[in-house]
Amino acid sequence: MRWVALAVVLCACSERPQVPILTHHSISRGADEFAVSPERFEAELDALARAGFRTVSFHDWLDGKPLPAHPVILTFDDGYEDAYSTALPALRARGMTATFFLVPSWIGADAAHRVVREEDGMTFRHLVWPEVAAMSAAGMEIGSHGEGHLRLPDLPDEKVHEEAQKSRLEIEAHLNRPVEVFAYPYNASRGRLRSAVREAGYRAAVSGSVHGGADRYELFRRGVYARTTPDEVLREIAR
Repeated sequence: MRWVALAVVLCACSERPQVPILTHHSISRGADEFAVSPERFEAELDALARAGFRTVSFHDWLDGKPLPAHPVILTFDDGYEDAYSTALPALRARGMTATFFLVPSWIGADAAHRVVREEDGMTFRHLVWPEVAAMSAAGMEIGSHGEGHLRLPDLPDEKVHEEAQKSRLEIEAHLNRPVEVFAYPYNASRGRLRSAVREAGYRAAVSGSVHGGADRYELFRRGVYARTTPDEVLREIAR
């Protein structure tokens, strides 16, 4: 019976959502392994376009709207300043869209109050609300990455619900539009977390390669890192 249970788990983990989803973080020349250089990011976008992939939003997918023949969802976690200064211009120049998952406690009121964090010897600069509003107005989808980017499996149920719901309400208050999708901090999802996110008012949630699958509240995403090549991206999503 244990082997049967393991086979079921492995099968579930190997499933992929109907639309491939890519995860990015910073688009910069930082030393962080999660930082993709602007040149490599633009090469990735161009490779996707040449291969016939077209970007779509979670909203259109969840609403059942007609999608292009080869849809793909681009996502960005953590709300870094370069999402506005670098990723947004590259996307707009190609008529592409993306979903940006924000941590409201890291979003400052304006440029004078920008949040700058020091972590592991590196500096991280985050978006401010006017930049987020401009991204939303430009057609980018905005989602939540938790109020404080906490590791949710370590929290009690009531705190998980608070992290998910408070962040949604805060982003909606700033943008005056619905926030429909949640990204688990650290890509750490569990069964009880899926229920909490659904109850907090989201229509879907994304995870990563370990826990993610085809479940709408635990969607698999393929990470794009500093050394990920455009060809590797194409091979992965072509699956």
